[in-house]
Amino acid sequence: MKIIFKQPTAKVTEVFLSIQGEGVYAGEDHVFVRFHGCNLRCAFCDTPQPEAPGESSIREVVDRIFDADKGKKAKAVTITGGEPLLHTQFLKVLLPALRERGYKIHLDTNGTLPDKAKEVIGLVDIIAMDIKLPSSTKNRHFWEEHFEFLKAAKEKEVFIKMVVTNETHDADIEKAIALIESIDRNIPLILQPASAFGEFKGVPENAKLLHWQKKALAKLKDVRIIPQLHKIRGIK
Repeated sequence: MKIIFKQPTAKVTEVFLSIQGEGVYAGEDHVFVRFHGCNLRCAFCDTPQPEAPGESSIREVVDRIFDADKGKKAKAVTITGGEPLLHTQFLKVLLPALRERGYKIHLDTNGTLPDKAKEVIGLVDIIAMDIKLPSSTKNRHFWEEHFEFLKAAKEKEVFIKMVVTNETHDADIEKAIALIESIDRNIPLILQPASAFGEFKGVPENAKLLHWQKKALAKLKDVRIIPQLHKIRGIK
């Protein structure tokens, strides 16, 4: 008797080609695969969750990626969300198929699900990990989760993004700096000023950004202020 194994499916909000707008790879052409759903709700979130899409198969998502990248411009596929690590069973099948076709895999994650990350970390190339500062997000802290996540992620190329607002506390910045330093002071830290979006207007002043960068550079080797390039240019 032939055994048929069911392929995993996932809710994928959109697949599109654009420039990478955040972090150390800003400006590169990437295909973005945005998964539906998130385990957090941050005060500055600029990716509101639409009505849940239907389930997509691996084949359908791969076809959408190829369709988006018809000119073969993309240097990488960025897996994002929401929170893509809510879909690890799907990623375990999708990511090897994309790597076989020559794409580098960027995982863009909120860094709060270390056990989920360990399931797929061998299938990604670059990790853009958030540290969620409670004074910025208005959520509880995730220091322990972030520490465990970064310990696992450091076996790959990884950089940290911290979204900062005009309400971000120095104490949170200092705790995040200490966390990164305890793992590896060479991990790049990106201070990303929150963008105005909808009712959110809490964009930090330049003086605050430079103050936090100076504080971080006293402990870490590479600290950059990089706003969301795609928002500045009005690109998706």
